[in-house]
Amino acid sequence: MQTVTPMSERAETSRTAGTQLTSPFLELLPITGAAISVFDQDRRATLIQATDATSTRLEEMQFDLGEGPSVDAYRTATLISVPELAWVDLWPAFLRSAAELTVGAIFAFPLMLGAACTGTVTCYRTTPGPLDDDAVDIGASLCRAIAGPSFRRAIVLAADESPDGQPPIESRREIHQATGMVLIQLQVSATDALSRIRAYAFSSGYTVQEIAHDVVSRRLNFAELPE
Repeated sequence: MQTVTPMSERAETSRTAGTQLTSPFLELLPITGAAISVFDQDRRATLIQATDATSTRLEEMQFDLGEGPSVDAYRTATLISVPELAWVDLWPAFLRSAAELTVGAIFAFPLMLGAACTGTVTCYRTTPGPLDDDAVDIGASLCRAIAGPSFRRAIVLAADESPDGQPPIESRREIHQATGMVLIQLQVSATDALSRIRAYAFSSGYTVQEIAHDVVSRRLNFAELPE
């Protein structure tokens, strides 16, 4: 376990899926909400389920900004424990956005499918405080139990065939298309193009999905933005 040592809605939920995968976390852990995300090989996330608007927004912000406890939990395949969010100096952009929400602590568990980390379960609590060892063990066991079903659900969502008839929280296809358009507009790499979209989204208070939609619909041209 990696523990972060204390150191110093514009968005409503656009998707709160059925909670059969997340409900055990609420029942067995001392948390307020939880969200399950699965990552592809390019570290792009798909939100599988979220229990409430705050859980959804926390995942959105991390996807938009490319930083946060969930991102690190996936990258390191370890639990990222943040018992007191107000006293952490990591992820500055994420923390500025998270300060708008009532979040005291975050615990991001890796979703392990065999030896591979396929995603995360991000739990938050409105009040600060750590998880004890028993809670950590329970969380890890629940993650092992839902890793397979979560991965299969991600495949369904990626094909735009959600069984509950709702689209994924972000249309990855539209974001990819917008990245390609910004790439051409600015003559930069795909990585830099996506970074520009994320930065513009953060600075303007919109989500990456909303900015991508404006680019694809030609309401926004990055080449016409002031330097």
